[in-house]
Amino acid sequence: MASPTATSPGQPGLRRTLGLWPVTISGVGIVLGAGIYVLVGEASADAGSATWVAFLAAAVLAAVTGFTFAELAGMFPEAGASAAYAEEAFGSRTGFITGWLDVTVNVVGAGAVALGFGGYAEDLFGWDQRAVAIASITVCGVIVYAGIRETAGLAMLFAVIEGGGLLIVIAVGLPDLPPSPFFDVPHGMKGILAATALVFFAYEGFEEMVSLSEETTDPTSTIPRAVLLAVGITSVFYLTVAMVATAVVPWQELSVSAAPLALVVRTAANDRLADALSVIALFATFNTVLLLLATGARITYGMAHRRLLPRVLGAVSGRSTPWVATLVLTIVAAAFVLSGNIAFVAQVTTFAVFGQFLAVNAAVIALRRSHRDQVRPFAIRGTVAGVPVTAVVGLASTLLFAAFMDRDALTIGAVALALGFVVSLFMLRQREV
Repeated sequence: MASPTATSPGQPGLRRTLGLWPVTISGVGIVLGAGIYVLVGEASADAGSATWVAFLAAAVLAAVTGFTFAELAGMFPEAGASAAYAEEAFGSRTGFITGWLDVTVNVVGAGAVALGFGGYAEDLFGWDQRAVAIASITVCGVIVYAGIRETAGLAMLFAVIEGGGLLIVIAVGLPDLPPSPFFDVPHGMKGILAATALVFFAYEGFEEMVSLSEETTDPTSTIPRAVLLAVGITSVFYLTVAMVATAVVPWQELSVSAAPLALVVRTAANDRLADALSVIALFATFNTVLLLLATGARITYGMAHRRLLPRVLGAVSGRSTPWVATLVLTIVAAAFVLSGNIAFVAQVTTFAVFGQFLAVNAAVIALRRSHRDQVRPFAIRGTVAGVPVTAVVGLASTLLFAAFMDRDALTIGAVALALGFVVSLFMLRQREV
């Protein structure tokens, strides 16, 4: 019997083949990538040995916004994800710009993580970082074209491997936890907030799980549970690893390392195990690139399906994959590799994530009033005057952390946002024709 598709009969569509754990582990696979393997060192320059506090603060924002995505995914189970939610709540222009930011997250994020992959490859084998990064994006694009089942299967395997790498870090570093000065903060609260704005990139990805809705069996039930599971699993990993890393290696050394977790293992154990961790880091970063391209292509497909982007981007291949969207995103992601600066590209990605989170948290509040009678398979508990408290916390914390982002990244992000607004003028006019 053929797998059901997500579009109407007679139209080529995406096949519903994914259950709870493939979707959950795909989300974990996106999140457990370059963020923890690369940025824990960058964050320690701002937060010192209290880097774990920055990860905890970022986890809170991820969790409260995870509840928002869980409710909205149950209401509107489609690949357009954030764009669909914003359009339902605020209209086409806000929907387009939110979707634009969502695609930016995937494209720029894939470039940042690919640079992390190239960095570990350069450290291990002496290969050119940018060339390896571009090659990794190209290979990932080919895998995504092969199909969602193949992509998710490989992602599940790699997620297990990268999770094993973090368990190695935890195992070798736990004995060093007691003597560590966990509150040696070189730049005070300002440093912790700046580190939080940076490390939130490490949590980027759980919201992209929603883009798999049109390929998920029973999405109104599966997607909300998968989102909350993925946020919970990754938060436990991140907090423990951040505490261990700053306990084993002084933050002054950790902050200048290109391969911080490998340095932790080398210090706590030996060179051979550290080299093994560097290999695992290659799997972790490759996996994140793979899943960012896969979910980004489906977000683009969903926007094209809603006529928020050119219809050609919604073209589906004989393998039931959005092949034009995959090709375009692969090329653009490879172009971002040329910047060569992981921290900067991560900050630009975080700007787009914050913009997206502002839109969806505002949307879940607005839809509580405009769509009161719509069925909500998952409804956020804890409201004041009908407004979900977690959504308000999500809005406030997003604005707070955004204020401590790198100024250049804010400028580039604002330019990208303005460009999205200009493009929306053309696309929405075409939509009305």
